[in-house]
Amino acid sequence: MRSGWKAVLGAAAGGLMITGSAVGPTHAAPGDDPYASGRNYVTTIQCPVRDPWPGAEMRTRVDVWNKIAHPSDGLPAPAIALIATTDRWQLTMTPLTEYTMWTRVLWRNVDNGRHGVVKVRTRATTNTWQAVIHPGVGRVKFEIRQSVEAMFVVPGVNPQNAVCRGSAQSV
Repeated sequence: MRSGWKAVLGAAAGGLMITGSAVGPTHAAPGDDPYASGRNYVTTIQCPVRDPWPGAEMRTRVDVWNKIAHPSDGLPAPAIALIATTDRWQLTMTPLTEYTMWTRVLWRNVDNGRHGVVKVRTRATTNTWQAVIHPGVGRVKFEIRQSVEAMFVVPGVNPQNAVCRGSAQSV
């Protein structure tokens, strides 16, 4: 019989293998704030992208948040957070199916003229990522460019691209 941490880890691993489930982020509802207090939900942008693995299109949603007092990147406010999730059950070839995501957010504050680009690289079992932009106060328009690739021994297999646009008020 195992004792200590080995027994606990073995039991936890066995439970995950039996249930085959994991907890992940859920899609936000207006007024819902699952990430941290002080953020305000603005909108959700549909940003679908083809699945680089054989399968249907990934219905990726990007939740837009503003009024963030303490942005996750550690830089000072004001900031807008873009948090992407894919809310579909994926039928994968193996339990090890992974993706690499290259995301670029091009933004422009139409009130003060500031502009910039935020680049994010992510690796996960679904199309998920988070980007934080710091445009100053004003109306911000942004364009999201995603490249989602299958991870099969090496990243970059069968890249699929998508572009979507949105806007938010930075306060």
